[in-house]
Amino acid sequence: MYNKDTMCYKTWNDIIISLPKKTVSWCCKTDLTEQQTKETTFDLDILDTQGIDFLFNHPILQKRKNDLATGVRCPDCHVCWDSEDRTGVSHRTLYTKNEESKNTAPFAIDTPATFIELELTNKCNQACVYCGPQLSSRWQKELKQRHPDTEDEIFHKVMELFTEYFNTKLTDAPYINISLLGGEPFFTDHMYIFLEYLSKLHVNSEQEITVTITTGMSFPKQKLDKFIKLIERTPNVIYIMQLSGEAIGRKTELIRWGLDFENWNINLDMFLTEAKRLDNLVIGFGCAHNSLSLPYFKEFLMYINNKLIEHEYKSDVWFHVNYIEDPVHLSISMLDKHHADAVTEQIEYMKNEMINLYQKDEYITMLKSLRKQILNANVTPEMKQNASEQFKMLEDRRKVSYKSQFPHFDELIM
Repeated sequence: MYNKDTMCYKTWNDIIISLPKKTVSWCCKTDLTEQQTKETTFDLDILDTQGIDFLFNHPILQKRKNDLATGVRCPDCHVCWDSEDRTGVSHRTLYTKNEESKNTAPFAIDTPATFIELELTNKCNQACVYCGPQLSSRWQKELKQRHPDTEDEIFHKVMELFTEYFNTKLTDAPYINISLLGGEPFFTDHMYIFLEYLSKLHVNSEQEITVTITTGMSFPKQKLDKFIKLIERTPNVIYIMQLSGEAIGRKTELIRWGLDFENWNINLDMFLTEAKRLDNLVIGFGCAHNSLSLPYFKEFLMYINNKLIEHEYKSDVWFHVNYIEDPVHLSISMLDKHHADAVTEQIEYMKNEMINLYQKDEYITMLKSLRKQILNANVTPEMKQNASEQFKMLEDRRKVSYKSQFPHFDELIM
């Protein structure tokens, strides 16, 4: 038996391997201590000697599983505990509810992870306001910092271990989801090499393999052409795109600094055109809801809906659940309570106007949780002061004005 008050399927099901940082973690909301980060950092020698156990059976992971299964609030998971104490909901509760609705069998301690996330590179031509230099070369340039990118030797060693894990632990797994992240995955040859690796794996006829790729969509056409050729060669793999965006026009250019919305729009047209032709290419959107964008999210929904109508796109479209909790000045909890009304409008629009959305109810549940976070938020003067300082640094460095595009901006800092 597992304690439902603490049980989290993400700890069992998710693994995140960062190749540039050479770290492993489990669940994207994990907050490891400095010592834990050292213990979960690898090099070639560690991977050679400890192999897949370091990545998939680490002592820190084993302790967390035991804590959560027996009702202990593991400190690594304080982001979710804090959210639940404030609002009653968190990524843990949303994810667990979704898994239970699928009648997933109870997890054993040694149940293998079937959601494998690979951070391939820190090359990125965007410096999103909630990101940082470890995952963006543009952030590095702005801050005059340097973080090494993925080493070829590390990449190929992890691919070797991934193949071993796939062939020994996942042979009976009915559903395997691999998520490719950056930086910008389209700017590294490692993404294309990984897909070549995947094409050579022995997949039995009972298994469904999906590859989710998160992209900022600021890349030239030849990158997409190369990717489409790989999709055509691997018809047994389902490619789910997570096209990153949550606002339109100049708003998204300020949030995702470096993005050219006109280019984003052109690439979206190309993706929709190819997805109508290819059965194994699925369109999805990754909306990182934040304190700047959320009040205007309905504009984005209307834009996407009009695009689907324009392309006569009838296949299911995914909206991937995500929102910002850190850094705090960009979290949903910074918004004034009256913005809950805007979220209500977004929910009604999605519910009534957007027809072919995959698991629409799951996304609406997430929006309801964001509305609840807004209504239950406790914004202190210290949080306002911090927001004022953080935004001013960005405005001064980038020579922009957030107030010019976000009418509610003064509420965040005053």
